[in-house]
Amino acid sequence: MEYVLTGKGILCALRGEYDQARAFLQKNIDDLEKMGNRIGVLWGRARLGHVALHEGSVAEAQQILVDAIKNFHIDGNKNGLAFALDKMASLYVVTDKPEVVAHLIGWSDANRKEIGDPRPRIEQADVDQDIAALKAKIGADAYEAAYGSGRMLTLEEAVAFAASGAWPHQ
Repeated sequence: MEYVLTGKGILCALRGEYDQARAFLQKNIDDLEKMGNRIGVLWGRARLGHVALHEGSVAEAQQILVDAIKNFHIDGNKNGLAFALDKMASLYVVTDKPEVVAHLIGWSDANRKEIGDPRPRIEQADVDQDIAALKAKIGADAYEAAYGSGRMLTLEEAVAFAASGAWPHQ
């Protein structure tokens, strides 16, 4: 049932039916919590954060995503962490922090390559849209520089950076 509810939630989100997406994802999260499936709950929460962002609930999305990022980190789940950081990058597009976006995408790409977890095409389309918006705003050279710096972030720096939006070397 976990995959059915997740799939329905994702499909509804793709169609812009965010209320329905939220309902399916929340039902899934509730069921997974009852079963004690912590990782499943975290994945559901990260997806729910992305839905909240698309609904325009930026503060809620940020709270959910920061929590998911911190908990994926605690659990050592790099796949979930890359997913949640990609969603957090989208949040920083909305809140107009383009350099943060480029750094997070850079880290996510480097991490995904390291663990052998390429971004699914449907998720890549969202990231490509974020990259296009960034390049239009700051230019390709500035994007590439920030992206390259992001690829060099440590795991701890990436988590701290995603949660705060502040450069970790300050």
